[in-house]
Amino acid sequence: MKKYSRKPVGWVLALALTLFMVIFAECVAVPPLPSRQSMTAGPACTVINSHESRRICQQFDDRAQIKTKGSATKIQARTEVISDTLQGASVGTGWPTMSGYVVTSYHVVSGCDELIVISRLGEELPARVILRDQVRDIALLEVSDVGKLPPALPLAKTNARLGTSVFTIGFPRVHVMGKTPKLFTGVISSVNGLHDDPGSYHTTVPIQPGNSGGPLLNMNGEVIGVVTSMLALRDRENGNLRMLQSASCVLKIASVKKLLPLLPKRDPLIEVLPRRLASLEALAERIEGSILIVVAR
Repeated sequence: MKKYSRKPVGWVLALALTLFMVIFAECVAVPPLPSRQSMTAGPACTVINSHESRRICQQFDDRAQIKTKGSATKIQARTEVISDTLQGASVGTGWPTMSGYVVTSYHVVSGCDELIVISRLGEELPARVILRDQVRDIALLEVSDVGKLPPALPLAKTNARLGTSVFTIGFPRVHVMGKTPKLFTGVISSVNGLHDDPGSYHTTVPIQPGNSGGPLLNMNGEVIGVVTSMLALRDRENGNLRMLQSASCVLKIASVKKLLPLLPKRDPLIEVLPRRLASLEALAERIEGSILIVVAR
């Protein structure tokens, strides 16, 4: 019997730790802000935009990189290879719709005077915000030359179900990870978002700053939502955040669909990628060319 005597103690300790976290911490949504901006705790789809927060963010990013790389010199060397276009800018992810407008997150472009989107071919297209929804954290962009946009992504016609396999392609932390698109996978872990918000999903897709505005796609290659927030536990006593691994919130595509009819109609419409079931590898090859880098200053 001795060899089993420690197990109840272990379970008691684990239960006590769980109860402590529930009592003294609260779950919050943290927008995966564009590179070089701070992560700000608060309700989903809100962000503090200030020069002070950007300075804090730079310090936060440096500390994180020093911890993993062990050398500030290496960080500086990495930073120097970034193109002039991205230096000091807010960077997020976007994607085109059939009507020729680009979808991204509002907090990516909020408070910026200059805006461009960059295609997979490296073409830089000047853009402007033509419609914004600050509450839902959506911005729709108009580019200078619609003919240079890649094919549009198809929008899902129905909501995703619990357990649906999903993925996103975007540009997290381009100042460290580079400008090639990055793919992350997961499932729909809840059909309602933070605090049971019916307008968003919980997913297990890991996202980071720079993924903001990117599409969440199903295995037919249809957009079911827009990447908005990471999830974290905030200590009620000191306000410190502890990021939750593989936990994110995604705005349902219905919110984007409601805005599109409000935009000026374009003719002709741009090509739309097919909505067809395929392997993840085939979907990535089909879709990655339509994912855009959004750069705001």
